[in-house]
Amino acid sequence: MRSDYLNESSGRSAGYQKKIKKLTASYTVVEEDSGTIFLVNPTATTEIDLPTVTDLPSGWNCEVWVTEDTDGSDGGMNQIVNIDFNSGADIVGHMFSVADAAGDTAVNNDDYINFTAAASPGDNVEIWTDGARWYVRGYLAAAGSDSLFHTGAAS
Repeated sequence: MRSDYLNESSGRSAGYQKKIKKLTASYTVVEEDSGTIFLVNPTATTEIDLPTVTDLPSGWNCEVWVTEDTDGSDGGMNQIVNIDFNSGADIVGHMFSVADAAGDTAVNNDDYINFTAAASPGDNVEIWTDGARWYVRGYLAAAGSDSLFHTGAAS
């Protein structure tokens, strides 16, 4: 005997969809944004301000993708995107580059991730917390001066 439930849900996503939020300007992220993928297509220098890490539950997470609503042309961002983790936040993580083996690693006093105007559409970071510190894993066309952890916002 076949189950109507299985027939209805088999082969479909069963209603699961990722939370997508498109941004063109600065945005203050809130706790309810957990699980969101932010697609940032900046019209000017843009800052994504994360909540205070100790105000969030363990497991809170988001992703930030920079885009120009085009393909992943190397170095084609044209505008700056800064992610602000708040001053003094502890960040543990790495950003890996497909162009070079170096990548970038968060160190003491890094409070930002900077995607410069020379960053590439498709560069992205996954961000999550255990409620005490931030964890980051990033995938970039080129790390270093284009996309990196930093002590301050790029301008």
